[in-house]
Amino acid sequence: AHPSFNPQSIYRSGHAPDSRCCVNLFGIGDALAYGRFMQQSPVDGMVQNTAACKTAFDLQRDVPTCTSASARDGSCLTAEQKTGIGELFSGARTASGKKIYASWPYDNGIQTGGWSFWKFVVPGILDSVAVGQIWMTPPQDAASFNPVQFAATGNLDQILTGVNATSSTYTESAMSFMTPPNPSNLSTLKGRGAKMMVYHGTADPIFSSDDTANWYDSLSKANSGDASNFARYYQVPGMNHCAGGPSTDQFDMLSPLVEWVEKGKAPAEIVATARGTGNAGGVNTDLPSDWAADRSRPLCVYPKVARYKGSGSMEVASNFSCQ
Repeated sequence: AHPSFNPQSIYRSGHAPDSRCCVNLFGIGDALAYGRFMQQSPVDGMVQNTAACKTAFDLQRDVPTCTSASARDGSCLTAEQKTGIGELFSGARTASGKKIYASWPYDNGIQTGGWSFWKFVVPGILDSVAVGQIWMTPPQDAASFNPVQFAATGNLDQILTGVNATSSTYTESAMSFMTPPNPSNLSTLKGRGAKMMVYHGTADPIFSSDDTANWYDSLSKANSGDASNFARYYQVPGMNHCAGGPSTDQFDMLSPLVEWVEKGKAPAEIVATARGTGNAGGVNTDLPSDWAADRSRPLCVYPKVARYKGSGSMEVASNFSCQ
């Protein structure tokens, strides 16, 4: 539920991006893909280290500010747009400023139509119905419910209260039903020798990979600072929700998981490839035109990130190492 609150916190703030914002996001994406925030040289058009990018990237400084309404051609953002987008990426908050969800990584995958659709269209046609009529107690009246109005003007604090509420009819809250009481306690799974491999696209517009990283950090802390002997997390740079985005989003994690469980061979990096022209699994239309159709990258065990070794083609995973 918390990820669904994020667009509402922006609409409520009065800084909601208008219809041109999706175009203007290209300016941010280009700054991320081709700026100094990549933490590697030469630049390959991917944000491998989102944590370092978050520190280095400054929305106010690094994206041009439109000087007039007529200048809004996708190459700049207005001051209001910067405020709204900055709030969007900082994570949902209540009216008092209490943070209720993780921040979102700055990643050039925000340039895609899929990202914009899930962020700015879905809240008015799917998320609002789920939050208002399924998760809230009591549910909103179905006959009079207006999903677009709910997304644009709903009171975030009241929604949060409703998602955590119970009644004689709904004896368990939606939040309790959907979230484990202690997500960092996987002692039962660990105790029976099970293994877990988790991956998440850093340009996922629905669930933030920062939230997954926070969870894995807490899992590690609960296991004396290292959970890698039974659970490993992989970030997929540029990947949108499950697939797509400027990413190498084709990879096999099932085989190494089987090897880990059945033979005790712990997985290291996973080689992922882009789905360019001719790919048997389907072409990813979000790929930049200057990428090789079969560009490959290592997906690294968190918190390591892929870095260029300094020689060889930047289209080949073997010329990168996880550091």
